[in-house]
Amino acid sequence: MDKYYVQTIARNYLKNILDVPSTLNVHERFLCSLDDVQFKEGFSTLVTLIEQLYNDIISDPADFGMLLKENNEEDAKNTDYTNSNASFLRMPNLLAVIGAFSTLESDMFFNIDGGILNTEAKKLKISAVPFLLNKLKNYGFEISDFGKSLKTGEIISISYPDNRFLLVALKAISEAHVELNKGDIKNPKHSYFYMMHSGLLENEIVKEPKLTIDNFLHTLSPGQYKQAMLLHEVAVDVAKQKIRMGGFMRNDWACTYTDNKSKKVLMTLHVNQSSFSAKLNLQYIGQYISLVNEMPDDIKDAIIGTGWDCGSCNPKCSGGFAFELNGKAYNKCHCGSFMFNDINDENIVFCKQLLIKEIELRNH
Repeated sequence: MDKYYVQTIARNYLKNILDVPSTLNVHERFLCSLDDVQFKEGFSTLVTLIEQLYNDIISDPADFGMLLKENNEEDAKNTDYTNSNASFLRMPNLLAVIGAFSTLESDMFFNIDGGILNTEAKKLKISAVPFLLNKLKNYGFEISDFGKSLKTGEIISISYPDNRFLLVALKAISEAHVELNKGDIKNPKHSYFYMMHSGLLENEIVKEPKLTIDNFLHTLSPGQYKQAMLLHEVAVDVAKQKIRMGGFMRNDWACTYTDNKSKKVLMTLHVNQSSFSAKLNLQYIGQYISLVNEMPDDIKDAIIGTGWDCGSCNPKCSGGFAFELNGKAYNKCHCGSFMFNDINDENIVFCKQLLIKEIELRNH
C-alpha cells in the first residue's frame, strides 16, 4: 500500500494514460504545419513525459510539493483523499493551461503572458505555479526567467529543445480539452485530456471520443486482464457493451453487457482502485442450481451472501432471481445479485461456467 493518498491517486491516473495508437488520426487543424509522422513523434514524447512525471510523483510526492495525507483507509471517501486529488491535478492542469493559453510561435516555442497564466491557474486552484514551472525544467522544458509572482505584461517563453514537436501536441490536446468542455476548464465535464486520448484530435469540431472495452481493459493488471477477457469472450457475441468511466482518482470503470435478444443486462465488469469484480445477472440460476451445488463454497457464498431479497422495490420490477440452495429458497433482487468480488484465477473458471450456462438458457 502507498504511504500517501496522493501516490495512490497518481498511480490511478498513470493506469489511465492510453498507449499511443500505431496510427494517429489527427485533423489538419491540430497539426500546425507538421506532417503526421512529426505530430506522432511529438505526441509520443508528450505521453512518455507525462508518464515519467506521474511515476516520479509516486516515488517522491514531497519533491513536487504534494499534499501528504497518510493512506490509512482503503478506498477512502474523505476530504483528505479529495484534497490529495486536487493537489495532484496541479501538475497536469498546469500543462493544460500552458498548452491552451500560450501562443505557439513559428520557431516552435510558446509565449504566454504571466497574468494570463496566473489567472487561468487560479481558476483551477493551481498553487505554487512558479515552483511547478521550475519542476518542469527537470523534464526538458526550457523556461525564461520569471518572478516570484507572475505579472501581466511579463512574457514567459517555453520551449522543449529535445523534441520541438511536443509543444504542438500539447497545444492540440489542451485546446481540444478546453473546446470539448465549452471553455469551462474550472469544472470540466469531460476529462479525456488526463488519458491523453488522441480521439480528441480526430475532427475539426471536437467530439467526445467513444470509449471501448479496450479503455476499460487498459486499467487492469495483467492478471485481471486475463480474467476479464475470459468473461468478455463468452459474452461479446451475444451482448452489447456500454462503458462507464466513473473517475480517474479511484480508477473507477465499468462495462455493462446487455443481452441482444432480451435487452436485459447479462453482466457488468467493474474495476475500482485495484479491485476487479464481476456482477452476473443469473436470471435462470434456478434451472442450473445442480451445477452451483458442485462449485466451491466461495462461489456459493457469493451467490447467497451478495445482494438482498427481492421486495418489489421498483414498480417496474419483474421479480427477483429465484432458486433453492442447501434446502433454502431465495429470491434475490436484480440490483445487487450476483456479485463476485476479488476474482482470481481459481474462481474465474466457475464464473465463466455460470455465464455460459446463463447464455445458453437465455438463447434457448
